[in-house]
Amino acid sequence: MLRKHAITRVGTAVAVLGLVAVACTGAGHDGQASSDPPGPPAAVSTRIIAPSNRTGGTLRVVMTADCDSWDPQRTSAVHCWNQERWIFRQLVTYTASAGVAKLAGDLATDVPTSKDLRTWTYTIREGLTFEDGTPITSRDIKYGIERAFATDVITGGPGEVTALLADGNTPYPGPYQDPAPDRLGLSSVQTPDDRTITFRLNRPFADWNLVMASPVSTPVPRVHDTAAGYGARPVASGPYKIENYRPGESLTLVRNPRWTPQGDPNRSAHPDRIVERMGLSAADIDNRILTDQADVSGDQAGVGAQAAARIVANPSLRAERTIEAPTGILRYLAALTTVAPFNDIHCRTAVAWALDKRAQQAARGGPIAGGEIATTLLTPPVRYYSWFDLFPTPGAGGNVSRAREELAACGRPAGFATTLVTGSAALDVAQAEAVRSSLARVGITVTISVLDDQHYAAAVTGMPDRTHAMKYGLVLAARRGYRAAPYAFLAPLADGRQISPQNNVNIAELDQPAVSADLDRAIRTADGDDAAGVWTALDRAVVASGAYIPLLYDQALNVYSDRLTNIHYSAAFMMVDLTSLGVVP
Repeated sequence: MLRKHAITRVGTAVAVLGLVAVACTGAGHDGQASSDPPGPPAAVSTRIIAPSNRTGGTLRVVMTADCDSWDPQRTSAVHCWNQERWIFRQLVTYTASAGVAKLAGDLATDVPTSKDLRTWTYTIREGLTFEDGTPITSRDIKYGIERAFATDVITGGPGEVTALLADGNTPYPGPYQDPAPDRLGLSSVQTPDDRTITFRLNRPFADWNLVMASPVSTPVPRVHDTAAGYGARPVASGPYKIENYRPGESLTLVRNPRWTPQGDPNRSAHPDRIVERMGLSAADIDNRILTDQADVSGDQAGVGAQAAARIVANPSLRAERTIEAPTGILRYLAALTTVAPFNDIHCRTAVAWALDKRAQQAARGGPIAGGEIATTLLTPPVRYYSWFDLFPTPGAGGNVSRAREELAACGRPAGFATTLVTGSAALDVAQAEAVRSSLARVGITVTISVLDDQHYAAAVTGMPDRTHAMKYGLVLAARRGYRAAPYAFLAPLADGRQISPQNNVNIAELDQPAVSADLDRAIRTADGDDAAGVWTALDRAVVASGAYIPLLYDQALNVYSDRLTNIHYSAAFMMVDLTSLGVVP
């Protein structure tokens, strides 16, 4: 799940920038009005700032908080997956391509295909070693995968591996309770020799290679595994190893002498050292980068309002040292399908037609700060994203007549009353007020319930029974998938089989067998079989249900030091590609 601070930081990141842009262009809420619906958002940038092959120097990274874990099988945060590529290699990874998410072999020689989408075989490159010189074998990769099954010890991380490799008849307990002499008893993963590893999934899954491009496929040498404590000193397989780590304070990486660029075509490894400082305030991070005391924010969540004002006042700074790009976060309105009157699709689509999305954008600071108007659930960086608009309205300002028609169809021609729940951040509350104003135009009376982070999480993604008891009808929320793949975003929201009495992500409790069946079909569709069309059809079906109403595609403005090189946006990580960065020593 996306950490709350990341959502809030992006929300406030460029508020001043957006307001200044509106003031300069004269295109505020009224200025954006148009007789035509808005079109698709801008294309993802392929720009590269300060390209260079120069090596050496120290890359200075600053963070608001430490990563959730430096144990590759435990980490869940996308920005930490990005950073861990300095230290670890996976079976497959992403090429250093600006604005494009393209897979390539990493530990594996190439990216395999599978005829049945259940059997996936990888061949390991020759000559690869850990930082101590020990050869990396297929068994080290299998052992790392097995660690994800030890949920009593290894907490966190994505769940696809355990779900897709599990044997329902004989659940695998993980290597620490494995009765096999070599602790490699997971039967769904086979290692016939040192350079071959085969996965046999329990059902077809087209995007298995994307799972293997995450840290979960990092090799772990069993002799150095300290179980829950492994994250304090994991063993490097990538270009850098840990020299010093003080949890919550600092991390220092130095070159791994056993790594060679000839055996790793996907990581440039330009700096000699990487020093990361953690626990800094957002404002301190912005100031350090703007004054060249630090090079890059590891969070990549966007600058704050004061920094944005400085950037706006300096056009050359904005042009030469910033990237403004989508974060992969979608801001949306959920209509709870189990709470009257939203158990009627017409009452839900009445809300979709009535909403003024221009007002949503303005509530978050304007066209730049507020992000771009959203019409789909999949966001621009996500694989197979395709733009469409099922509820087109003039200038995205809403269509009162169509909304009233839908109200009549659901037996509420005069409207109704409902409660909307939102977080306590100022921009979230401003969004909620904009929703209330929009819906008041068609007779829908909205009472806003503002909750702090803890109570918001408990009410919204906690227990549905609590949500029902409070009679919440609408929820303002934001979401980013843990990887730029459609199933990572849509499956938790759209699959009725995933509705849970606790930690429920399907906030709207959308439970339509046809949608769940479409999701299964999409997961079983490979690239060559029109996967893009299948995922777009599923996206359309969920939006058409009115259960999730897309509002805004978030954007973040990030700034970089004057000495940083090779800066470009990675669609795979929905932020700058950290492993491509270099510095001028």
